[in-house]
Amino acid sequence: MDDQRTWAQAVEIGSRYYEQLPTAIRAELDKLINEIMGLKERLSKLTLSACGAQICRTCGGECCMNGKYHFSVLDLLAYRNTLLEPVVPTFSAQPNCPYSGELGCLMPPRFRPMTCIVFNCELIENRMNPDQHKALYENENQLRETIRQACRITGRRLDRALLLSGES
Repeated sequence: MDDQRTWAQAVEIGSRYYEQLPTAIRAELDKLINEIMGLKERLSKLTLSACGAQICRTCGGECCMNGKYHFSVLDLLAYRNTLLEPVVPTFSAQPNCPYSGELGCLMPPRFRPMTCIVFNCELIENRMNPDQHKALYENENQLRETIRQACRITGRRLDRALLLSGES
């Protein structure tokens, strides 16, 4: 099966899973998803405060190559939680990330994969002051713990690549 069909199948399976969650678990998961989206926004703002947008524009997104497996089941569930349709990837764009376009990532920061939101190259890291570094690491640790909580309450690896979940 090609990547585009695997993607469509995985979105269907993930959406059905989310809809069929018991009410109490879904409510708890929705709360965690909202917390995750807020943490991703904060992390993105920290990167932007260190001139991240300008640095990334100049670089051309070297770190965004080969990102097809970064988008997770949990990222899809965040879209389902907000009743928005997820970005449709373009897998023919290899080696570029299938979730990006000419202007960069097609997803708002709150929906971006954890890998993408927590990675900062040396150019960005070097522009951060000690308080920004501290906030960055605290928010990243909280994001990782909240993702672990989401996996625990559902008993599933929601942090698994969505594309891989469509192949099983």
